[in-house]
Amino acid sequence: MEVIEAIRSRRSIRTYEHRPLEAKHKERLMEAARLAPSGANRQPWQIIEVTNEQRLKDLVPICKNQEFIGTCSMFLAGVDDPNQKWARVDLAIAMDHVSLAAEEMGLGTCWIGAFDQTKLAKFLEVPFDRVITVCMTVGYPAEFPSARSRKSNEDLFFQEKFGMK
Repeated sequence: MEVIEAIRSRRSIRTYEHRPLEAKHKERLMEAARLAPSGANRQPWQIIEVTNEQRLKDLVPICKNQEFIGTCSMFLAGVDDPNQKWARVDLAIAMDHVSLAAEEMGLGTCWIGAFDQTKLAKFLEVPFDRVITVCMTVGYPAEFPSARSRKSNEDLFFQEKFGMK
């Protein structure tokens, strides 16, 4: 699969088959994240993987009762160092690499931004000097949503300066 094809076909998946993630898939996803570019190659982030069935279910109330989180194969919590200038951007790049690699392997993902930071940090034992920026579910899709509409190029892109079509 070409990268642009993965970009075009990727969807947010909220219904998963009930099965654990194959080790080879997990390894490829983490390699995709590890190889992501970061400012000055600092990689000021860590990703916590949750695969235990009970712990996945325990994440549901922490993540604003998004029930599908309890049924995914793996939950990823992206942790960054808020003292590093580009940490959040670098983490987002790494997580996006994960989502595209997952698409290539026939896996589904969903970005998770709705969660209780304090409760999730305690649940995952994140140190006080770190912050959970974004999370993601990963698993074998049991749904295949159609594409949603997107804004036009004219609404998104300008030439040379803001507002210039």
